[in-house]
Amino acid sequence: MPITPGRARLARALGLERNPLRRASDRAEAWIRVGLLAVFLIAGPMTALAAGGWAYHAGISAVRVPPAQGSPVTVPGVVPQPVPVGDLAKAHAGGQAWRSRSQDTAASARTDEVLAEVVTLALMALALLAALRLTTAFLTRRRLAAWGTDWSRVGPQWSRGRP
Repeated sequence: MPITPGRARLARALGLERNPLRRASDRAEAWIRVGLLAVFLIAGPMTALAAGGWAYHAGISAVRVPPAQGSPVTVPGVVPQPVPVGDLAKAHAGGQAWRSRSQDTAASARTDEVLAEVVTLALMALALLAALRLTTAFLTRRRLAAWGTDWSRVGPQWSRGRP
C-alpha cells in the first residue's frame, strides 16, 4: 500500500512513523493514544446505548402501575360523580391538552434516555482523558529521568576545562 503525503502526515502527528530519533516512550505514548481513541469509538456507543436503554426502561417501568379494573376506588366521605358524556368525547378527541399519561411518560423516558446517553459519553471521554493525562505524566517523568541519567554521563565530557 503506497504511503501518501496525507498518511505520512497523520503517522507523524500520531508519532507512529519510523523515525529513528523517536524514543520508545514516545512510541508507547502514541500507541496508548490510538488505543484510548479506539476504546472510545468502540465502547463509547455501546455503553451509551446500554445506559440509555436502562434509563428508558427505568422511566417507563417506574410509572407503569396497572390500574384497578372493575372496582372503583372509593374515598371515604366523597360521593362519586358521573362524568358527563360531552367531557368524555372531548377527552378522547385528542389535542395537546388531552395528551394521555402514557404519551407523557414515553416522552419523558425518551428524554431521560438521550440524557443518559450524552452524559455517559461525556463521562467516558473524561475518564479516558484522565487516563491519558496520567499516562503522559508518567511517561514524561520517565523521559526526564532518562535524560538526566544520560546527561550525567555525557555532561562531564563536555564541560572539561570549563568553569
